[in-house]
Amino acid sequence: MSDLTPEIFFEIELKSVIDKDKYDQINQLLNQEEKFKKFNTESITTDFFKADNDKTDIRLRESDTTMEIVCKKGLVTKICRQEIRIPLASKEQLEHFRKIFLTMPLDRQPKTLKHKQEFTYTFKDYQYIICLQHIEDFAYLVEVEFLAEQDDSTLHEPNLMAILDELGLKLIDGPKFLKRVEDYKEGKVTINYPV
Repeated sequence: MSDLTPEIFFEIELKSVIDKDKYDQINQLLNQEEKFKKFNTESITTDFFKADNDKTDIRLRESDTTMEIVCKKGLVTKICRQEIRIPLASKEQLEHFRKIFLTMPLDRQPKTLKHKQEFTYTFKDYQYIICLQHIEDFAYLVEVEFLAEQDDSTLHEPNLMAILDELGLKLIDGPKFLKRVEDYKEGKVTINYPV
């Protein structure tokens, strides 16, 4: 059985939306260069429940290796969000929490299927995570992040930007990304939207 210890931390993160060609290029780069160390490959199904005008979301995540409740406080385009993870022991627990959330005054969002690869990358004496993602029907993404005990975004933002630059990526356009999210929530396939 995996570790069931709950976690609370700050996710300091920058995102880049990419097209399929860039996704394939970054996939090859991350898997071939020794400075990037892969530590996880996973396909995750996520149920989203929103509260506080999209400033807080609660997720039920499930894969072959993961079953958990995750609460993220902060708008998806913000560099730093507080994250609380509660691992669950069984699919039965996950289903019970789903039933609880469905009874609450939460805004249920479309379910997603995310295929991700995660790599560690040591940069300026800090260990960062690079996450390559394909969220079916939504987008191809690269996220670079640092997990911290407090909001250290002022310290890490320049390093995260430098890593994006090194990968030849540009930071998401916040309003454009939120429009993609809204369109996806309305049932549109946004995977091939212009980046």
